[in-house]
Amino acid sequence: MIFVTVGTSLPHDELIEKIDELVRDGRLKEYVIAQIGEGRYQPKHIESFRFAPSLDEYYSKANIVISNCGAGTIMENVTKGRKLIVIQNPDITGGHEWEIVTKMERGKHLIWCKSLEELQDSIERARDMSYEQFAPEQLRLNEVIFELLQSKKNSSKKRKLSI
Repeated sequence: MIFVTVGTSLPHDELIEKIDELVRDGRLKEYVIAQIGEGRYQPKHIESFRFAPSLDEYYSKANIVISNCGAGTIMENVTKGRKLIVIQNPDITGGHEWEIVTKMERGKHLIWCKSLEELQDSIERARDMSYEQFAPEQLRLNEVIFELLQSKKNSSKKRKLSI
């Protein structure tokens, strides 16, 4: 099963549409469940829901998790060694997410899919990639991530990011 989550802050209809298209066209054969948040697009070829109190059950059942770059979702999955693909939501700006993603990709903790055109290839890579679980000795990076998030949260009340 592939689980797709867009978080709670901003919709990412383009991602949900692309996944729906891949399933419709038979290019993605796995069962897919998507958390679509406030998105306007209602998928026709995959199961979806808007929000849930917890996504833990979905994460644990998924062979691959596809997500926006929310630090909370990233940490939740890389600390458990799950296959994670992170894709940029063009409606969210801010450098600290990409610093996190870049470091995590270098450590083979996730795959960074830089555009929707690369999504199918990223899913294929995720199937074959040997992921490295984010280990406790890397905890300092975890602290830095949360410090970055705190400073971002305190400096701007305009846009709430998924955490």
